[in-house]
Amino acid sequence: MKKLFGTDGIRGVANVYPLTINVCSKLARAVYKKFLSHDLKRKTIFIGKDTRISGDVFEHSLAAEFCAMGVDVRLLDIIPTPAISILTKKFGADLGVMISASHNPYNDNGIKLFNSLGLKLSDEEEIELEELIFNNNEDFNVSNDKFGRVIFDCMAHKTYQDIFERFFTFDKEVTSKLNIVLDSSNGALYKIAPQVFRNLGFNVISLFDNPDGVNINDNCGVTHPEILSRAVLNNNADFGIAFDGDGDRVLICDEKGQLLSGEDILAILSLESGYNEIVSTVMANFGFEKYLERRGIKLIKTKVGDRYISEYLRYNSVNLGGEPSGHIIVSSHAPTGDGLFAGLKVIEMMLRSEKKFSELRLFDPCPSVNKNVKVTDKSVIEDEKIKKIIENCKAELLDKGKLIVRPSGTEPLIRITAEGENPDQLKDIVERIFTEIEDA
Repeated sequence: MKKLFGTDGIRGVANVYPLTINVCSKLARAVYKKFLSHDLKRKTIFIGKDTRISGDVFEHSLAAEFCAMGVDVRLLDIIPTPAISILTKKFGADLGVMISASHNPYNDNGIKLFNSLGLKLSDEEEIELEELIFNNNEDFNVSNDKFGRVIFDCMAHKTYQDIFERFFTFDKEVTSKLNIVLDSSNGALYKIAPQVFRNLGFNVISLFDNPDGVNINDNCGVTHPEILSRAVLNNNADFGIAFDGDGDRVLICDEKGQLLSGEDILAILSLESGYNEIVSTVMANFGFEKYLERRGIKLIKTKVGDRYISEYLRYNSVNLGGEPSGHIIVSSHAPTGDGLFAGLKVIEMMLRSEKKFSELRLFDPCPSVNKNVKVTDKSVIEDEKIKKIIENCKAELLDKGKLIVRPSGTEPLIRITAEGENPDQLKDIVERIFTEIEDA
C-alpha cells in the first residue's frame, strides 16, 4: 500500500508531512535515480504551478535539487496541469512536474509527475519512487561546473493557448451573439481561459479571475457550481462553464441554470461517430451506463482516478473517457484531463446540433446519495464490522443499484455513494454506514 502517493500524486497540507521541503528533496533524488540517471545526456525538467501561495516554495525547492544534480529546469510559471502533460511531450522534456492540489483549498498543495510522453506515473512507478524516498541515500550532486540551469519560460501559457485557437474554428457571427459566464476558480486558467473564449468571439462574463494566493477554489469553480448557476441566471447568459484550480476539470451550466455533469458531457461528446467504447470509473452513474448500452456503446469502468482512465485509453486505442466530476480525456488531444479542451469541444458539439444545452440532456441519472466521513485513519474501512455492514447494504440493493465505500485519494475522507431506484432507501443505507464509520 502506498504511503505518500494518492490517486493524483502527493497531496496534503503545505509544510505538513508528507508535503514538506524535506520530502520534496527526497522526491527529487528518487526521481533522478529512477528516471534520469541512466545515461550522461543532459536532462531537462518542466515545472508548472497553480496560483496558491505555497507554490513558489515547492517550485524553487524542487528546482534547486534538480539543478544540484545537473538537470536543467524550465519554470513554466502559472499554467494548468494538462499544459504540463502536453508541453513535456511536445518539447521533449525528460519529465514534467505540476505543483497543485487541484480542487482543494489554498492551504493544501501537491506534486504531480508526468513522464516524457506526458503520462501520469503508474502505481508501480510510484511504489518504486516511495521505496527510493524511504531507503535511498545516494548523493547525486555534481561539481560546480556541471550545475543545471534554471530557465524562466514566460511564453509557455501562450504556446498552450495557441493550441485551442488553432484547433477550434468557431463561426464568429454565431459566437458573437452568445453571452457566457466563465468561472476560472482563481486558478491556473485565470488568464488563459477568458482570453481563449474572447479570441474565439464569445461575449465573456469572467468570474474569479483575480487570484491572490489564498482564494483559489474559494466558493468558486467546479466544487461550488451553485455560484455558476446563479451567475448564468442573473446575467441571462446562454450557458456557463467552470474549471477547477489546476484546469483539468470542467462543468457546464445550461441557460436555465441547470448543471451538466461530466457524464452529461461524455454523452454529448459520444454523439460523434465511431465510439464503440467509452471509459469511466466505478463511480459511473447507473443511468449513464444504461443510456450507452441502448446506443450500443460499451462502458468500461476503471478504478477511481483519471490516470487509470488514461491508461486504459492508451493501451486499448480508445479515444474518450472521463469521470462524473468533470475530468474528461480526449486521448487524441492529450493523455490527461483538459478542462479547457473538453469545454470547447462540448460547446462545438452543442453549436453543431443547433440546440441549447438544456435540450442536450441525453439520459436521466439514477438517484444517488453521497456523503463523506472525515477520518484520521482511512484503513478504518478494513474493520470487519464495517465490512460486514457494507456487504449487507449491497445485498439490499441487489442488481438495481450500487454502493461504493472508498477512501479518498486526496483528502482524509471516506466517501460513501449509493445509487438505486428508492432515494429513501439510499439515504438510510448511507446514514447507517456513515454512523458506523464515524463511531469506529
